[in-house]
Amino acid sequence: MGTARARQQTFEDRLNRINKGAPNTMGEFHIGPRDEEKARDGKATNTVRLKAKKKKVKVGEGSNLVLVPVALVIGALSVFAGQAAAFHFFQDGGLMPITLPEAVAMVEPYLIHAHLVIGGLLALIFTWTFGFNGMLRKLAVAAGFGAMLFGQVQMMERFPTVYANFFSEAYVAETLGRTV
Repeated sequence: MGTARARQQTFEDRLNRINKGAPNTMGEFHIGPRDEEKARDGKATNTVRLKAKKKKVKVGEGSNLVLVPVALVIGALSVFAGQAAAFHFFQDGGLMPITLPEAVAMVEPYLIHAHLVIGGLLALIFTWTFGFNGMLRKLAVAAGFGAMLFGQVQMMERFPTVYANFFSEAYVAETLGRTV
């Protein structure tokens, strides 16, 4: 009983403070739902103000007009990075050539496809990281991957110094000499 009386007294004290217009009060009571007719006329005196909920934005939501070109570029960069990594790891004259022991010599014929594995893993990581969860966006990553894979020679002809900086001048000359 004592707590009920204390709550009632606290409530009555609060009502008295509101009636007096004390600090942290509006000086008037707002009770009941909003009167829509008076609100339209600009005369609403008793209104209930509800705070609008914020819309939660999920990663990956956005316009395909923006995200599909980004996905194309990410697919192309994945192949380029995979080719550069494979060159520096597995080619002669690279920065970090790897020599395989005889026990795993059977892997050596498959090293020519290392750039596909590295680039594919990068493409999957970037697809997951950027939230490309729509089929169109995933296809755009695959299209960028394929375009860079099959268009490497054309890009090398157009920008030989960029490729020479990432790979080597001998590699660029050899690749361009093979295709001519």
